[in-house]
Amino acid sequence: MNQRLDGAYPRLVIAAPRSGEGKTTVTLAVMAGLHSVGQSVQGFKVGPDYIDPSYYYAASQRAGRNLDAWMGGPHDVQASFIKGMAQADVGVIEGVMGYFDGKNPVTREASTWHIASLLQAPVLFVVDGQRSAASLAAIVWGFQNMVEPSYLAGVVINRVNSERHYRLLQDAIEHYTGLSCVGYLPADDQVAIAERALGIEPAHENVQTQALIDRLTFLASQTLDMDQILRIARHAPRLSGIVAPVQRPAAASKVIAVAQDQAFNFYYPQNLELLVELGAKLVPFSPLAGDDIPIEADALYIGGGFPERYVERLSAQTTLLRRYRERISSGLPTIAECGGYMFLSESLRGTDGQDYPMVGVIPHKTAMQPRLQAVGYRTITLLESSHFGPGVAFRGHEFHYSRTVQQQGPAAYRLEGRGGTEESGYAQGALLAGYAHFYFPSNVSAMGWWMNHLKARQSP
Repeated sequence: MNQRLDGAYPRLVIAAPRSGEGKTTVTLAVMAGLHSVGQSVQGFKVGPDYIDPSYYYAASQRAGRNLDAWMGGPHDVQASFIKGMAQADVGVIEGVMGYFDGKNPVTREASTWHIASLLQAPVLFVVDGQRSAASLAAIVWGFQNMVEPSYLAGVVINRVNSERHYRLLQDAIEHYTGLSCVGYLPADDQVAIAERALGIEPAHENVQTQALIDRLTFLASQTLDMDQILRIARHAPRLSGIVAPVQRPAAASKVIAVAQDQAFNFYYPQNLELLVELGAKLVPFSPLAGDDIPIEADALYIGGGFPERYVERLSAQTTLLRRYRERISSGLPTIAECGGYMFLSESLRGTDGQDYPMVGVIPHKTAMQPRLQAVGYRTITLLESSHFGPGVAFRGHEFHYSRTVQQQGPAAYRLEGRGGTEESGYAQGALLAGYAHFYFPSNVSAMGWWMNHLKARQSP
């Protein structure tokens, strides 16, 4: 890891008053604009979001990373940021929801503001200029003055009708707030990110992704003051006193097979990095392409994704599904999250209402629903002690449109969230599965215990 001794990490946060103002569009424009002028740009996303970071690689040629102050805690945010900034010239951090929205509405824990405060990062504030005039300045002024310090360092106006419209808004905002407007993006159908019933289309599924990035690169050069934006990032204070631990990967002693393809691709980089640091060699394979679980695998990790999008192709591979079932049933230690849990269940009812056979190692049936079934942070307390040691708890989150419609067997864990407590998932032998996405760094000792358990289990 290339940690800078002087603590100089050019960086900025892109925030907004609420969801829907255009944070992602502006973030991609800033990333693409900086990349086009030779900057190595590292993208980060506040909170447990897998979709927005999928676009960052298209804009910057570097994979996106998450920063979550609740799942990982303040030090994890700082260390993950520093680790992600290796060989990068500037970090661009996209916020989540509204600027002050987080786990706690009073303390602002895990909000975009919280991340800005932990990283002492200047903030570009995105506001929607449509159907707005001078009153837009009041919104910016309110966010600037609600909390001290606000970290606001500049304003970008999105969906502007014309340059004349932008100048009107700019005059009002700069007059009342003293903040500089650093440009705008026009109201432009070509930069609308494709959506579907389940939310924003992931970058790899959006056939217009490259056209979107090309268009945003052009607009950044025309309507955003990229020089001023870069100056704001470079004027961020030095991160003195924040030190990321130097963790060199242990000698790889165990192989963990990781399902990675269009159907299964929701993984926190920090989860995979931690496994490597604990001595794992990660071997990717593709269920969608018909790959067997690698024969050398000592454990299996199947993350979330969109198996429902490819349910017919997955279900048609009957011989492969049988081999997966036999391998896992024979005792292969397995962690399956959300989409991976659906895949390992008996069947998945698609959006067409048809039930498709899946791997069948879990005696559950799942079904897609027209509405979101669960969303939010979760404390995950394991009910089975054999997987990670006794009484183990992780932090993580849920976000899914499917639900379990039939289940048998022992629950895997107790989930605690804002809506209450429930037992969920499935645990049997060396298999742990359910809808919850685990953030492994929230309990490093438990992950170390699991890795040691793999070694002990596999030793002759």
